[in-house]
Amino acid sequence: MVVNNMESYIIKIASYTEHVIYFIWLPLLIWTLISIPIWLFLRSAKKVHPQYQYHGRLALIYALPAGIIFLGLLQGVASVLFPESPAETMKIVTFASPVEIGITASEPSSVITNSELAYAGTALLFVSGIIFLMGRFLRQWMQISRLKRTLAFSPIQEAYNLDPVNRKLATAHPRPIRLAFLKEALVPVTFGFRKPVILLPESLREDAEKCNLAIRHELTHIRQKDFITHTAVLMTQMLFWFHPLVHQFKKEMVDYREMRCDSMVLSGRNVSRKKYASLLLELLPMPVVNKELSVNMAQESSNLKKRIQMIAQQNLNKPIPKRSSLAIFGTIILCTVIAMACTDMQTQEVFDNEELNLMTDVDRTGERGYHQILIFMSDEEQAERHQDAITQLMQTQPGQIMSVNVLKGDTAIEKYGERGTDGVIEINTNIDEESYNTVLRTLGMETEDLNLYDPEEAQDFFVVVEEMPELIGGLESIQQEIRYPEMARRAGIEGRVYVQFIINENGDVEYARVIRGIGGGADEEALRVVNMAKFEPGMQRGQPVRVQYALPIFFQLPENESNTEQTNALPEEMDNAINMIGFFPLD
Repeated sequence: MVVNNMESYIIKIASYTEHVIYFIWLPLLIWTLISIPIWLFLRSAKKVHPQYQYHGRLALIYALPAGIIFLGLLQGVASVLFPESPAETMKIVTFASPVEIGITASEPSSVITNSELAYAGTALLFVSGIIFLMGRFLRQWMQISRLKRTLAFSPIQEAYNLDPVNRKLATAHPRPIRLAFLKEALVPVTFGFRKPVILLPESLREDAEKCNLAIRHELTHIRQKDFITHTAVLMTQMLFWFHPLVHQFKKEMVDYREMRCDSMVLSGRNVSRKKYASLLLELLPMPVVNKELSVNMAQESSNLKKRIQMIAQQNLNKPIPKRSSLAIFGTIILCTVIAMACTDMQTQEVFDNEELNLMTDVDRTGERGYHQILIFMSDEEQAERHQDAITQLMQTQPGQIMSVNVLKGDTAIEKYGERGTDGVIEINTNIDEESYNTVLRTLGMETEDLNLYDPEEAQDFFVVVEEMPELIGGLESIQQEIRYPEMARRAGIEGRVYVQFIINENGDVEYARVIRGIGGGADEEALRVVNMAKFEPGMQRGQPVRVQYALPIFFQLPENESNTEQTNALPEEMDNAINMIGFFPLD
């Protein structure tokens, strides 16, 4: 019992994971394709202001979850405005052998397939990554909380030798800011939103100018709400930890965040560049408190050279590009989110963007019990891409599809020849015409009038009469009307299609059915031309009567096949056989 429950859980997890991957892979790919050129441009544009560099990378990080959320909202709204008819839950089963499996609502199978194990393993790996990063985040949060409880904080306005600019900045902030000095050597750091705090090393207290520069830097972080931004980026990194670009953007964003803050500090009056650069060099060897969670003044030693160069080269008369940078930030997010959301283009015509190599095999006698639609894949990955789409097709029309089989490799080639090289999808529908045409319509194909044979309606006929019916114009008149089906031509299908029918008292054809076909559209074409035929009615005792009759329609591709629609004339050896076929039903 425990084993069955475990298997059931694994199957449910695999199913959920499969749907999530199907939902997320294309938006994620589009985000990647948009992000890479923007990122490469920012990396090559070294003279671009750090404000642009920072907001550009931040926009790319934010756009990823925003695009996924917006796409989910669009689908949610669509499901409310255009609800689907209730349907039983169905499952598509893929087999490597041509075994027909009925698709019905049922309890999960106790047999776990390799694909289900792979999906379940993917889910486990994904959740493990989130748990690991979340654990690190919580651990650092607890360390900060414990550290805060051990320190003696005081309002920043009460700090000794606080210059007027810093006092004005602190007073203008809507929330109280607290300050504490640590005896241990550490890099100045700020954290918290509702109650922001600044931690400075005790060594800076002795130098009022350096202390005010460090406080100015941390106050700038607080004013720019960098701690909130940093936390949001960490959340995105946790959810999309598997994507290397997210980690790279976050790392570079932190570097340019500090450079942007440096630029804002240096834009103030009476700020010494030399003193500020000296402060950075002095702080660099010091340890960092909770490097991942907090916002530090000297985050990485690797970017020190760039920061010093920027400090030396900054034009103090040039204003910080705040508005234009925010405009670019919003534009990148908006365009990326729209591009990701536009992936929600799937409709009920599940194959509308791909050329279908489709063949139909209609059961006109009712002996087999289902009609079949065959889709020959144009590439080896097409079947996998459309498995979910076919599942939605079945859910849209419950009870009309009996089974779906996906044949691959040698199995498909053995059954369908070279046509099955890239795989074949077999869709078996119910025997009624409505089910068959519903599937064709959903696939974006034209419907067909099957003219199915009904034995109860085709009653009271003769098999042999005194004067058998005669085809007006001969068999050549039928052969000349035939147009070789394009599907059969491309597939190289040849052979005879035997059509049985009733010739009524007026010489018209009734209840035509294919009793032996070759598929590829040839059966339908044979029925079409036979239904157009006109006969001299059969006579019994001087009266026209209903007579059962049969004709073979011959399909043969000429040598050196061209695109011209044509068929060969009926072979001479068949002339004598036609009359015999007309006398005896081919049941």
